[in-house]
Amino acid sequence: MESTVRILNQSALSTRQYVDKKTGEQKVINAVTLKMTDGIDTFLGEITGEKAVSCPKFDPTREYRVQCSMVVREWNSQQTGEAMQATTIYIDKINVK
Repeated sequence: MESTVRILNQSALSTRQYVDKKTGEQKVINAVTLKMTDGIDTFLGEITGEKAVSCPKFDPTREYRVQCSMVVREWNSQQTGEAMQATTIYIDKINVK
C-alpha cells in the first residue's frame, strides 16, 4: 500500500518481547507507532527494528509519502473460543512529499 498522509501522533520508542515461532527463542523488537490520516481514513502504522531506533520526530504539518505492508494475524479468543483477526500495518518507507 502506498499513500500520502499527515502524521497525527507519534509514540515514543518502545520495546517488547516476543517468541520467534521458527526457533522458539525469546526476542525483543523496537517499535514506533504513527497515527496517520490520508484525509479520509485514520490508521495506525508501525516502524520496527533499527529504523524505529533511529526514527526522527515527524512534523504533523507536513505531508509524507508512506509505503506500507499489511499482515493479518489470526488466533482463537481464550474467553470465547471465537476465531479473531487483527491487521497490523508496517511502514516500510516514509519520505517527505
